[in-house]
Amino acid sequence: MKAVQVHEFGTTDVLKIIELPDPVPAAGEALIHVHAAGVSPLDTYVREQSHGAPTPALPYIPGFEASGEIAAIGEGVTKFKVGDRVYVNTFLGAYSELIVHDATSVYPLPDTVSFAQGAAVVNSYPTAYYALFNLAHAKAGERVFVHGASGAVGTAAVQLARAAGMTVVGTAGSDRGLELVQQEGAHYALNHRSTNYLQKALELTEGKGYDVILEMNATKKLAEDVGLVGTFGRIIIIGGTDAPVTFDPTPILWKGASVIGLYIGLTTPEESAQIHSALYSQLQNNNLRPIVGQEFALADVVKAHEAVHQASSAGKIVLTF
Repeated sequence: MKAVQVHEFGTTDVLKIIELPDPVPAAGEALIHVHAAGVSPLDTYVREQSHGAPTPALPYIPGFEASGEIAAIGEGVTKFKVGDRVYVNTFLGAYSELIVHDATSVYPLPDTVSFAQGAAVVNSYPTAYYALFNLAHAKAGERVFVHGASGAVGTAAVQLARAAGMTVVGTAGSDRGLELVQQEGAHYALNHRSTNYLQKALELTEGKGYDVILEMNATKKLAEDVGLVGTFGRIIIIGGTDAPVTFDPTPILWKGASVIGLYIGLTTPEESAQIHSALYSQLQNNNLRPIVGQEFALADVVKAHEAVHQASSAGKIVLTF
């Protein structure tokens, strides 16, 4: 099988395509023929050893997000059969034509969703769902502000919040991103590069602030969120923790607001099962529409890693096999 392998940490030059033996599933495992793998900022952080990313043993195969078909099953697996469409969150290894994984944490992919879209589901949608419903306990009628809504997690959050009956305001930094945010269901889209966007955001709530704020870049925007959050509001930090943040906590105190960090790895097996079951239903009925921003062939993995850092990117970057 073909796979991308990293033998030393560093720039994109360390991404090499090699041939490896096909893996064989053990008892309780499924062998997945990968058709698409997600490319995320975390992939680049691991390769660069930046942003506090985990340090895998070398050599390693990058990638945490894969979708494809069941190619074989190990002894005792009854959840799937050969040919079933699935997606999986794997700790590394997704940039490979074949992967083996514990079948209990492999999830079915509806026929209505392409494999490229499936790769966009893997982390982005569970993260957005966990932020909105498990951590923020958001409910219909509440005001939700998605700070950085044009990316993979952002568009997932906009779709989920709108489907749940919330009033959604999303931000982006480009015309394309703003168009996407509104296309995916936000009631209002604001350019977070504009000097007066915070004033506009607050005006949309008649000065009351937001019940829930999802923050994708806490390093740059958390201080601004403090001024936007409403009484008993919840700020969920999803990303952007590469430098210390300074802000006045007084508004948090007087509003009874909360700042909550999100690490999807803290979900229990029961929470994960509930989240993925809910996502399957909404994907199947087209309430959720995973956005694929760009697709790259495996041979263009370097270009994919470069694209994921472009500020104008909208939707998920994926490798297709």
